[in-house]
Amino acid sequence: MKIGNPTRLSEKLNAELDTIRAEHVASISSQLKSFRIDLKNIVGAAQRTIASDTRRFQAETASLFETRLNSIRLWLTISPWLITGIVLTGSASMMAASYFWTVHLTRSELTELGLTRIERPEGTWLILDPSKTRLIPTCAKPDSRLGIPFSS
Repeated sequence: MKIGNPTRLSEKLNAELDTIRAEHVASISSQLKSFRIDLKNIVGAAQRTIASDTRRFQAETASLFETRLNSIRLWLTISPWLITGIVLTGSASMMAASYFWTVHLTRSELTELGLTRIERPEGTWLILDPSKTRLIPTCAKPDSRLGIPFSS
């Protein structure tokens, strides 16, 4: 290739083609450079988004696990006392029910036997109902039901 004004048609065409190639190379180089920059920006944004989402997920998961762990710790602290309280309350209520049932049965049986019970500060008095009870002191032999021998 000659420097200066081309004289022949082939040299002219070659010069134009070289100019066009140089422009295309510069354009493609510029486009590739712009593409690289855009691609780096996209990749950087994606990495930041992934890192941010991962950190947020880890924080939420850790918070959820801490909440559940604290709940489990609380129940482990409370549950022995709660179980003990329930057992003691059940035992006490059964004892109270047994006491009241025994008092009720005793009073009703005393009434059926013809006895009246009177509570006084000095003691409990049992009074016989004459229409329902009868004492016969003429027994000559010991009464096996009472275990007390009668003498005539």
